[in-house]
Amino acid sequence: MTHAPGAAGRLARFEQAKARPEMALLRAHSVEWVLSIFAEHLAAGPVEVAHFHEVVDVELAQLRAAGSPDLQESTRTARDYCNDWVARQWVNRALVDGVEQYTLTAAALDVLAFADRLVDRRSTVSESRLQQILDAVARLSDDADPDPQRRVDRIDEQIAALQAQREALLAGDVPPTPPARLHEQLHGVMDLARHLPADFKRVADSVYTMHRRFVGEAEDEPAGRGRALQAFFADHDLLEASAEGRAFRGLMRLWGSHRAQAALRRDIDALLSQEFAAELTPEQRRALRTLPRTLVDAAEDVQDTYRRLTQSLERFVQHRSEGDRDLRARLARAQAAAHALFGQGARRVQVELQLGAGLPEIQSIAQVQLADPGLRERPPVLDEVVWDDGGLTPAQIRELGGPDLDEIRRAVTTATATAGSGRPTLGEVWAALPPEQRRPRNVVGLLHVAVAAGATFLDDTGDRLEAVRTDGSRVVCTVPWAVLPAPAADLVAEPGPAAEPETEESLA
Repeated sequence: MTHAPGAAGRLARFEQAKARPEMALLRAHSVEWVLSIFAEHLAAGPVEVAHFHEVVDVELAQLRAAGSPDLQESTRTARDYCNDWVARQWVNRALVDGVEQYTLTAAALDVLAFADRLVDRRSTVSESRLQQILDAVARLSDDADPDPQRRVDRIDEQIAALQAQREALLAGDVPPTPPARLHEQLHGVMDLARHLPADFKRVADSVYTMHRRFVGEAEDEPAGRGRALQAFFADHDLLEASAEGRAFRGLMRLWGSHRAQAALRRDIDALLSQEFAAELTPEQRRALRTLPRTLVDAAEDVQDTYRRLTQSLERFVQHRSEGDRDLRARLARAQAAAHALFGQGARRVQVELQLGAGLPEIQSIAQVQLADPGLRERPPVLDEVVWDDGGLTPAQIRELGGPDLDEIRRAVTTATATAGSGRPTLGEVWAALPPEQRRPRNVVGLLHVAVAAGATFLDDTGDRLEAVRTDGSRVVCTVPWAVLPAPAADLVAEPGPAAEPETEESLA
């Protein structure tokens, strides 16, 4: 059996991959401690340049003290390393709202995710992952089918399957899902969510690269505004046609719907309230809670990069347009002056000369303002303002204001005195309030007083406070369970007898 060689045909592709920033980071001799710094300080989001330099200097000193062989003989500072990381496209440095910030590129995020998978050594092949593939293939087949009747038939089949599942659930014939399968599905969701920042960071990096190239070309070729704009729009079209660009547009369409956002948060709350959630690690619970925020941050990162690019484009166009208009105006004035001087004849020419102050050089009549004598006149006396309280009593007006913090602090003192441990809970303080003070507005005031006093809050535990509105209706407010600290000894000690004032006779 003869073998047809084909490796040479793939060589160019892998040579191209070898030049990628991901491969350069993986082949770096300092990859271990560089990834450690990236994961610890930059994976969560942007960091100010000055602060990151200080952090990296501290990390380098600790690594050198620990005997890291790559850093023992190196005298490079954090600034030197950061400049090298920016040049290698592992870190982006951008000016955001007047502050320089560092962020990880998509290449660095991909390497961090790859390293996590190497350390975790957990297989991604699971029943939930296979089910996701089957569902994706089924949706693709439906979307690609041009026959409406076949698509309707498949929808009828799905409706029948869902109806059978509904009847089985009502009859109690469906056993509960095993915890192992739930954990497997959760790992699948977390794997998908783990790759989202890198995917959308790739879109931001594409816009960032386009931004830098556009600024550089605009500075190098001041006369080639048309070519610079043409290249910009061509790059923009390529970005919109990329897989990451289409995914970003899909995210914005999905995340632009408040119903989709509310559904995601509602599903996460329902998931964490199940018994299965008690077995989750704090990292898993935190990852689920922050998933909506992660999507928002990814979208805002791309939009912020687009905003900076748009501002640069607008400044470039306005600057060139204003320069062109000014040049054309100067040329027109010079031409008019030449016609005036040399068009009257060659024998005798008179040039008007103006001595003294000339007219101000203005470009628009809008820049001229005439003096108004009325501006120096005294303003008329204001009429006496008659206060209209709307027929409300002072007590009713106070009800429309904020919380009564003084009354809440007195309730804290009362509850502290009656509590056996000297540390009352929020519910005990609420019960110590007079009934007319148990308003919804004072719930916020109670939380404010508790935080200011240094109360201890417990996660995943709530306290129900019943409040009465001004119209007499009742509402139950759920607040985090908290216990207030015991008062200091010097604050609760009984006051001693007041010292008598010193007089001249006592001093004598």
